[in-house]
Amino acid sequence: MRWLANLFSPPTPEKIAERELQDMRLTLFQAERRLLEAQMQVAYYRDMVAFLEDVAAKGVEDVVDKRRAAAPAAIESYAQAPRVAPGLTTVPIVPSAA
Repeated sequence: MRWLANLFSPPTPEKIAERELQDMRLTLFQAERRLLEAQMQVAYYRDMVAFLEDVAAKGVEDVVDKRRAAAPAAIESYAQAPRVAPGLTTVPIVPSAA
């Protein structure tokens, strides 16, 4: 449909630039998302390698005992930490009058 409109009134350089800017922003967003996913994969595999190295060096019993001892502290610190994202505000929930 756009090509038909372009036959009658060719796009101006400004319109072309606006369209290209939108495409570039989308491409940038997709590239950043792929980068974050790759960083998460790297962190996962580093953790797995460290875990398997510990099991190979110390044995499974010592590693499991160490992880069980650390788990309650991690859960408590997660529960105590405020869940705040920069740039976002919390909207209070108001019961509806219905």
